[in-house]
Amino acid sequence: MLVRYVLGKEYDKVMSGMSVDNKRIAKNTLYLYFRMFISLILGLFTARVTINALGVSDYGLFNVVGGVMGFIGYFSTLLSSGTSRYLTVGLGKGDMQKLKRIFSACGTLHLGMAIATLIIGETIGLWFVNYKLVIPQERMFAANYIYQLSLFGAFLGVTQSPYMASVIAHEKMSTFAFMSIFDVAFKLIIVCLLLYVDTDKLMMLSTFYMVTGLLTFLMYRIYCLRKFEECSMRLVWDKKLSKDIWNYVGWNSIGSFAYMANNQGITVILNLFFSTIVNAARGIAATVSTNIYNFVFNFQTAVRPQITKLFAVGEFKEMNKLICNSAKYSSYLLIIIGLPVFIETEYLITLWLGHVPTYVIAFIRITLVEILLKSIDLPIGDGIQAVGKMKLPNITSAIAYLAVLPTIYIALSLGASPVMAYIITCMSYPVALVCDLWILRKYTGFDIPFYCRDILARLLIILIISAVLPTVITFYMPFGFLRFALSVSISVLCSCIVIFYYGLNKEIRYKVVRKVKNKLAFAFHQNT
Repeated sequence: MLVRYVLGKEYDKVMSGMSVDNKRIAKNTLYLYFRMFISLILGLFTARVTINALGVSDYGLFNVVGGVMGFIGYFSTLLSSGTSRYLTVGLGKGDMQKLKRIFSACGTLHLGMAIATLIIGETIGLWFVNYKLVIPQERMFAANYIYQLSLFGAFLGVTQSPYMASVIAHEKMSTFAFMSIFDVAFKLIIVCLLLYVDTDKLMMLSTFYMVTGLLTFLMYRIYCLRKFEECSMRLVWDKKLSKDIWNYVGWNSIGSFAYMANNQGITVILNLFFSTIVNAARGIAATVSTNIYNFVFNFQTAVRPQITKLFAVGEFKEMNKLICNSAKYSSYLLIIIGLPVFIETEYLITLWLGHVPTYVIAFIRITLVEILLKSIDLPIGDGIQAVGKMKLPNITSAIAYLAVLPTIYIALSLGASPVMAYIITCMSYPVALVCDLWILRKYTGFDIPFYCRDILARLLIILIISAVLPTVITFYMPFGFLRFALSVSISVLCSCIVIFYYGLNKEIRYKVVRKVKNKLAFAFHQNT
């Protein structure tokens, strides 16, 4: 119902034109939220146990080697998006022979990419790990060991992508959710076992993680071979299809690469100037921020297809209104969830990990500001994606994100702290937002003054008012559970009240009140 309140008339327009598969869509959405919720709980607990088992330094080493693998596996991720798109189109046409050829051609491309990953990993990647990363000499053997296992896992992951794409294309989200939950649950069991062994825990963790990846790889393959006729893999080279897929990822690859390079590049730069302890702090901050942002991202995912549909029928005015609504309510949701985390970061980290690693509090708070900026920019990007003219937005976003890396390097060379690196990173997001607003206005006539007045200014006022009382509580009460419980409760209550009376318009407030009254009346009638 939240989506209906947010979309208003747009919701009715879109729903009236949708197919009878709404029940399947709703069910799949529930599966994905269930997956996210379970993965969140298990993932946070796994991170805590992992840090306690490995120690901060080895945990940072584990993260920095993973950062190198993130660079190497970048193009395989882009290729996976193209594979998913073409398999879905093939299913829609219902031509099984063509679908088999598409799967085999995509599988061949992925196999080639997997081999390329191994070659790059065993040359450039291996050289970078051994000669550029700052790793204690006594841990070099362990670093190379986990790197080789990670490289093998990357090979399996690339070749597995067509099978995962088939599961998603067939809308078997229950299977996708189960496999994801199996992955995080099995990793939690592995991490708990580390607490009771005396061998090199980092090397053992990497070994078991590779085994988990191998099991997941086999289960996906067996499932797809049994359930989907097209998943009988043959080596096929389809020049036209390969060209179409690479054209599909085309300009999007520039913006995606810039964002990935920004994210992973900062990890590597921090390692060049500081110890793996800083990388551990970055890994913890990323875990917290990613899980918070997933709640907002799932909401925006529900709105995104409707933005595209309104563009397709030429309803630019309604599309832009929907974009504003998506940005507005995404940011409101983030304030309710993120503001208590921002205010009580220290207590939450202490509760989660048992101690507070250096720089973690500052990293998390700055990252929450980044997420807020992303939450109001992503719907603008969805509007640009609906237009389909991707050259200009990807060039501007690439410049904004890539300019951060040399700036951070220069700042750290001059003696800046890791916190300054995060602040510099945060500055790229408002630049990207300004560029996206200008581009959307160029393509659809988007009303930028209205956006600034109704979204940005209103959001800032809501944020300030909501933060005053809980911040005062943290200043005047001693650190502990009582302060935490009171400040979080007051933060959520203040946010909801301010958003309701100042953030929502009169029509939506009326709908919310009427719906609540109807629910209460129904509950009272049932009890009597």
